[in-house]
Amino acid sequence: MKNESIGKAFFAFLSILAVASLCSVLAGQEILLRRGDKIEIVVPQRQDLCRDLVINDRGAVYIPVVGGIVLDGMTLKEAEVTLLRRLRETYPSIQNITVSLIEEESRGIIYVHGAVVRPGKYELMSDLNLWDAIREAGGSTATASLVAVRLIRAEGEGNKTSIINIQPAIESGEFGSLPVLRAGDTVIVPEMSMKYQGSGAVNVIGAVVNPGPYNLSGNKTLIDAILSAGGPMGNANLGEVKIVRYLPEGGTLTLRVDFKKYLNEGDDRHNPVILMNDTVNVPRHSNFLHTMFTDPRFLIGLITTAGTIAAVLITRTE
Repeated sequence: MKNESIGKAFFAFLSILAVASLCSVLAGQEILLRRGDKIEIVVPQRQDLCRDLVINDRGAVYIPVVGGIVLDGMTLKEAEVTLLRRLRETYPSIQNITVSLIEEESRGIIYVHGAVVRPGKYELMSDLNLWDAIREAGGSTATASLVAVRLIRAEGEGNKTSIINIQPAIESGEFGSLPVLRAGDTVIVPEMSMKYQGSGAVNVIGAVVNPGPYNLSGNKTLIDAILSAGGPMGNANLGEVKIVRYLPEGGTLTLRVDFKKYLNEGDDRHNPVILMNDTVNVPRHSNFLHTMFTDPRFLIGLITTAGTIAAVLITRTE
């Protein structure tokens, strides 16, 4: 199958990352403050000075006793230095402060993390797709896995996570099929995991791009295990994922997880923590069932056949 060749073609696609980048369409990681922005200042040594401030029409914020301080056009770091210097003129005991931009959704802020050159937050200036964001973050690193980029989108009270293979778009140069980003989106580029032969490995098997044992240290979850193996194949049945766990007292415990509920609804109950020596089994859809529900030719044929049978039955009853 075409999907099964993804792993073999992976290194060939990495060379494309060296191509010169296009004209920048993001404002960049250094977000500049502007009039109307709302910021929060935190002063650990003086809790009474912690507050939310709005940059007024003159490009300044006003702090009682200290007075007006112009911040328009500054980065957050520059604003911290400026505010700290002015505050220390009145309150010498202050050692440090933190400045944060709040209500970021009004600025179209997106986040790019993981295996990119410059992870961080970026200002969304126009309609941008997944590859645009990665490119503006300096591009992916040499260890990045572009077959399983994670897009986390805030929807209502929860988050919706999608796992997207962007390598075909890079190969063809056709990026129109990639998702257009929205304010508040988070893009995570996972690292390409190497198979691990030591003790405590997590074995990922079934309908994943690169099945095998992987070293998942720390509080890793099911999505990390699946991404470490290159992400799910096109025929993966994510609603029936099984986690086989060895028990300290002996024997095994099998956990059945509807991973689709985590991806579609952000339900963390279906993204459990993975332990050392676990086996994660991502089953494949039955070929017949998968064809029946995904191949339009089969569905059209089924509808046509049903219509023919119905016509015959009606004719006979008449």
